[in-house]
Amino acid sequence: MNRQFFRMASVTLMAVALSACASTFRSDVTSFHTTIPAAGTKVVLVPIDESRQDSLEYRQYASSIQGVLEQNGFVGARDDNPDYIIGFDISVSDGRERIRSYPTGGFAGNFWWRRGYAWGGWWDPYFPGGGFGPGFGGGFAGANITSRTVYLAQLHVEIREPDGTMIFEANVESESRSRRLTELVPLLAEALFEDFPGANGVTRRVKIDLEGRKRP
Repeated sequence: MNRQFFRMASVTLMAVALSACASTFRSDVTSFHTTIPAAGTKVVLVPIDESRQDSLEYRQYASSIQGVLEQNGFVGARDDNPDYIIGFDISVSDGRERIRSYPTGGFAGNFWWRRGYAWGGWWDPYFPGGGFGPGFGGGFAGANITSRTVYLAQLHVEIREPDGTMIFEANVESESRSRRLTELVPLLAEALFEDFPGANGVTRRVKIDLEGRKRP
């Protein structure tokens, strides 16, 4: 009876964890600033890499970021005299393999929560907080092991005065199973400007609810 109970508990909690992962976009944001632009500030967006100035791809990214900026009180400059110039750069890694294991047989051990990793139990790197530990002298009777490719997407933003003086700099990064930047850039921008400008020099974890959205 106890073995059956723990088996059901492990499967149920794993399903809950996976469900939570699938509906949340997690990212780490770090920002530095000397001045906070006032509401209604006029801005113009440009790629930091000058070779991207004529890129249609980067124009689409700029449009996505501009939409987020306008939601946060910025105004797209309609003339040649913006209050600030916002430069941005985007990158995505080639991907790396992440290994995940979860039980297939009976539960022969204790149960506890361990942040970051678990001994002999299930571990999902997309669900920060941990997994199931062994205990009771044995852990799980068996496990399935799966591998998936994850990509690190990054958005870097700089806000400068017209004379080139930088007043704000921030970087946001997130691991995703997709490397489609057209879908990731709007989410990265939303995370970066959430609680703008953020604590100076402090990395914060931002979570965005994806329910009802097109997921990356």
